[in-house]
Amino acid sequence: MDLAATPSARRAYLDNLKVVLVAGVIVGHIFITYGDIGSWAYHEPSSQKAFLIPAALFVVLGSLFAMGLFFLMAGLLTPRSLARKGPASFVGDRAARFGPPFLFLLIIFPIVRWIGDGGGRSLGWFFSDQLKDPDPGPLWFVLVLFLFSCGYAVWRKMRPGRSGPRPWRAWIPAAFAAGIAGATFIVRLKYRIDSQQFLVVHVWQWPQCLGLFLFGIACAENGWLDPVPDRLRRHAGWTALAGISATVAALALEIAPRDAFGGGLTWPAALVAVCEGIVATGFSIWILGTFQIRFDQAGPLARALGRAAFGAYVLQAPIGVSLSRLAHPLALAPEIKFLVIAPAVVACSFGLAWVLTGIPGLKRYL
Repeated sequence: MDLAATPSARRAYLDNLKVVLVAGVIVGHIFITYGDIGSWAYHEPSSQKAFLIPAALFVVLGSLFAMGLFFLMAGLLTPRSLARKGPASFVGDRAARFGPPFLFLLIIFPIVRWIGDGGGRSLGWFFSDQLKDPDPGPLWFVLVLFLFSCGYAVWRKMRPGRSGPRPWRAWIPAAFAAGIAGATFIVRLKYRIDSQQFLVVHVWQWPQCLGLFLFGIACAENGWLDPVPDRLRRHAGWTALAGISATVAALALEIAPRDAFGGGLTWPAALVAVCEGIVATGFSIWILGTFQIRFDQAGPLARALGRAAFGAYVLQAPIGVSLSRLAHPLALAPEIKFLVIAPAVVACSFGLAWVLTGIPGLKRYL
């Protein structure tokens, strides 16, 4: 397949899916704020199980596929971009696209953490801590995606692609799911869920991210899943549902201490790894096919949201933490604050990003 010669028109379903995913990540971070599950710059946890349980389910189940799905969409677009630009230009373009937003958040994230801290420590302490242990906040994935993209560019420089596409085989999704599951279990022997690494690069999520990035590349290079066959879509959806159900059941029945699920040489960690491989692959295929069928068109509002999605992802941390802190003095229960703050942060993040994308000098970075 001559990717350089194929049309590069934007696919509406990918932009629409990106908008939904970014909004979901923002809501997930507000769930963490008020549900106190996972790491974030501000916490004001609820004590109501009726809120804490759905908050935990949203965050845990989202972690099984959400970031990997971002990487899958990036993989779908990467081969054509590399073929059109060439390796040097491709890597340079990625650096220019990702570098400024990454550095922006790396610089201001101490301020975000200081706001979330509520004055317990000085702003200088947070900047000093940032120098010792730099944290780019939610933009860790940009650095990882850049590294993966560079690796693919080097690989294709050394090993050009085949002249013709490979045929689709029914075992391909199972192979990727198994690879993600096995690599996840092995990686988490050392890097447990929510453990810290330099630049907070979430090594414990790399198997999911790299596996789906490579799956997206393979689909783009060989013309797979465009469109997703309806039978495959339905089978992938049911398989993902089985993986989700197994995860929920394991957590709800408390079959092992929660710490055992995070990693190490334990059968609960193996169960989570298997479910993650199944859900990440199956759900991604199902949702791609569903958006191809139902959401492959875009009016003016949808196009504007699609252009603003990356900017909204960049801006969510300062906006989300600031609005949550502003709401702190209000005599409202945390779960009520969530109902107000979550949609407000989504709207403000997309709205400000849309305004900034209208500024010529900022458009290419957001």
